[in-house]
Amino acid sequence: MLVRNFEDRDIIEACKVSNLVWGDLYIKEALTVQKIIYDFTVEYYDLNREFSLCCEDNGLKGFILAAKKEDAKDLYKKLLSQMQNSLAKNEQEIVLDLYDYLDYCGKLVKEIMTSNDIMMGLFVSVQKGGGKALLKRLSEICIAKGMKNIYLWTDTTCDYDYYQKNNFELVKEVEKIVNGRKILTQIYKKSVEI
Repeated sequence: MLVRNFEDRDIIEACKVSNLVWGDLYIKEALTVQKIIYDFTVEYYDLNREFSLCCEDNGLKGFILAAKKEDAKDLYKKLLSQMQNSLAKNEQEIVLDLYDYLDYCGKLVKEIMTSNDIMMGLFVSVQKGGGKALLKRLSEICIAKGMKNIYLWTDTTCDYDYYQKNNFELVKEVEKIVNGRKILTQIYKKSVEI
C-alpha cells in the first residue's frame, strides 16, 4: 500500500470512497443530494495539501484531509449556487443544515487548537491497515513540521471508538440537532510523539 500526499487527481475517487463509507447516512435522500453532500465535504476539508494524504492499492483506499488552524476557504456561495441549479427547497435545507454542522464543529476544534496543531477534517479508509498507515505518516509529517497535536471531531454516526483505540484523548463532547437527529459530537486530541 502506497501512502502519499493528496492531489487534485484524487478528488473524484475521494468523493466516491466517502460515499461508500457514509452512504447509509443519507440513503433516503435523492442521489443528487447525496452527491452534493459527499463532493462538498471533500472540497470543504481540502485545505492544506502539505498535511493531506491518501493511500492507494489498486485505486484510492483512504485519505486524510488535514489542515492548520488558519487554513480556511469560503465555499458557502458556491454551495448555494450548486444547490439552486439542482435541488428542491427541502433538499437545500438538508444540505445547508449539514453545512452549518460542519462549520460549527470545525470552529469548536479551532477554538481549542494552537498554531502548532493540525486538525484532521476528513479521515476515511476502506482498506484494513489503511487508516493506521495514514495516521502514522501524518504523525511523521507533523513531527518534521514542528506540530504538537492532531485534533479532530467526530460524532456518533461514525466509528468514533477507532480514535480511542489509536491513542486519541477525548477533549470535549457536545450535542447538536442535525437534520432532525440528535447527534453527540466528540473532539479528540493526540499528541504527536517525537
